[in-house]
Amino acid sequence: MSDSLLTRHVPAGRRLRCPEEQWELALGQPHASLGPGVLCYRGFRFAPGPVRRRLEIPCGLATLVLGFGEALRISPVGAAHRTRTVVSLLSPPTTRPALGEHHGGIRGVEVMLAPWAAFELFGVALGDLPEPGVELSELLGVRVDHLAEQLARASGWSSRFAVVDQFLLRCREDGPRAAARVVEAWQRLERSHGRLKITALAESLVWSQRQLERGFAEQLGLTPKRLARVLRLQHAAALLTAGRSPGEAASSCGFCDQAHLTREFTTLTGRPPLRFLAEYQSGGGGADRMASRITSILQEG
Repeated sequence: MSDSLLTRHVPAGRRLRCPEEQWELALGQPHASLGPGVLCYRGFRFAPGPVRRRLEIPCGLATLVLGFGEALRISPVGAAHRTRTVVSLLSPPTTRPALGEHHGGIRGVEVMLAPWAAFELFGVALGDLPEPGVELSELLGVRVDHLAEQLARASGWSSRFAVVDQFLLRCREDGPRAAARVVEAWQRLERSHGRLKITALAESLVWSQRQLERGFAEQLGLTPKRLARVLRLQHAAALLTAGRSPGEAASSCGFCDQAHLTREFTTLTGRPPLRFLAEYQSGGGGADRMASRITSILQEG
């Protein structure tokens, strides 16, 4: 069985292994006290073997990788000079695809976060983080080493998820609070799939557009317009994978025409819509880090 078939087949609280013990995956829900910004957990283990590659697509969320095994390499597409070799990573929202690679031996827990929750947990301006993210030890020092030791000693995935719960709850105790207007603006953009006019959004919050942009840059990592682009892309990708044509997706998602949709897909994913769809489907659609997002395309070789 390919590791491309994983995510959509594993309910929260369950785990899945391949018969040859080459990989293991487990999904879990964060403690209720961490809601609504901490969205989901995914535990993973890959045995040493041939290189595995995954193209990461802009999804409008922050990703936290808490590793306790070997390192992985991640690099923004078109910016190989920014390649990072990391074990644990905090990656902010972006408008650029990235390529993740590893040779196995990796173990860890992926945490999907609303961007403002990442700001609250780690007290860092997301807009200041480099692409494709920052090694977590650069933010938290030896606390990350202690966490890795706890995760490695834990008896199973349920125990590991409980360790992550406690770690994130401690982080939030010391962190700042996101501005209520930023959180509300993010929620409204999410609900509209990025189609809400930014000027109207700022006016409804009794904020200037400049204030909104500053709040977004610090606490979400993207300006309102850039986040809206990603959310429109995500909506269009969901429609395409559900069987809608590019023309229908363009009309439903607020693009000027199909050519506009094609330009946005090419800019944000590195692929025009039909190539994106073909590669996503050939990978089984199972590399996504979260059920409600199109986040990843498994690459061959």
